[in-house]
Amino acid sequence: MNVHEWIVKDHVEGRPDVERMYQKVTQEVDVRLADEEMLLETLYVSVDPYLQGIALDTPPGQVMGADSIMRVLEAGPRAAHRPGDVVQGFGGWRTHVISTGAAAPWQTGTFPMVFPAYRRLDPADYDDVLPLSSALGVLGGSGMTAWGVVNRILTLGPGHTMLISGASGCVGTLAGQLASRAGARVIGTTSSPAKLSYLKGLGFDEVLLHHQDDDPAEVARTLAEAAPQGIDRYLDHLGGSITDAAFSMLNVGSEVAVCWQWASQVGQEHTGPRLLPYIMFPRATVRGVFSMEWFTDENWHALRQEVGGLVRQGLISYDQSLHHGFDNIPAAYQSLFQDRAGNRGKVLVQL
Repeated sequence: MNVHEWIVKDHVEGRPDVERMYQKVTQEVDVRLADEEMLLETLYVSVDPYLQGIALDTPPGQVMGADSIMRVLEAGPRAAHRPGDVVQGFGGWRTHVISTGAAAPWQTGTFPMVFPAYRRLDPADYDDVLPLSSALGVLGGSGMTAWGVVNRILTLGPGHTMLISGASGCVGTLAGQLASRAGARVIGTTSSPAKLSYLKGLGFDEVLLHHQDDDPAEVARTLAEAAPQGIDRYLDHLGGSITDAAFSMLNVGSEVAVCWQWASQVGQEHTGPRLLPYIMFPRATVRGVFSMEWFTDENWHALRQEVGGLVRQGLISYDQSLHHGFDNIPAAYQSLFQDRAGNRGKVLVQL
């Protein structure tokens, strides 16, 4: 059978250039499964900003990794899943996968880690309100990130002012709604007037337009006007000037969750360490976010019950930007970094 893949062709620092970075290849594969192996068909692929780091750490010639939803077509007698099962795992940008689905170490990366074993998805958990694709979004790794930040890292309650930089993605929109339900006053930043209106419609109390090349003094002034009593909780996706301003406004006992850093990982800003003095007097706690630490059966159940329940009750909203076709995966990924106004919430590709 023919298997189509997008492989990493070249490493490009900064803003991704998919024409230079990726190459489509087709391999003719003789499917002879070992007893523990499965042949899986990819149904959906997730595209996320953090994949820039994965791409830079993937040796040229190897398939581009990514979270995906797959259906088992064939399985050896001792395979973890059976034909017809639908699973979620780090299958990558390819039409078909031959794998045992076991946890796999990622040793070439800057920070070695282990990608979890494929997990079986129960069709009963999905419907018209929360379709199967939501297992990559609000009920997937992005949803787990937001849920984990609100429930495991930040303590949120009435009287807190929470800032979310880069708030219009799946993580930011869900975290903002959960924080608002906890009683916090929520401020978000985004890059377009359309997304500003979108976030206001989700219940954000204040939304600021922000771009990485904005004048830092103006960024600080605008944020100070939006948060005159300072900042108690901060979920950071951007770094750069908005984070410089936010750190200078941290209140005593403040808590910061660092989820991603657009300024350094895309914008190639590496000035620092310039923020450490700001965490001394307020005794701020700064914590990195790595959602895989919450990937347990207990937490997946809690996410489906808590977040899924709120969605089905109409108490929180989520969005997906669904692209179509294997050939369009790189373009969907590129849309995260240019012409971003058209995306809402989770961005993924249906093969």
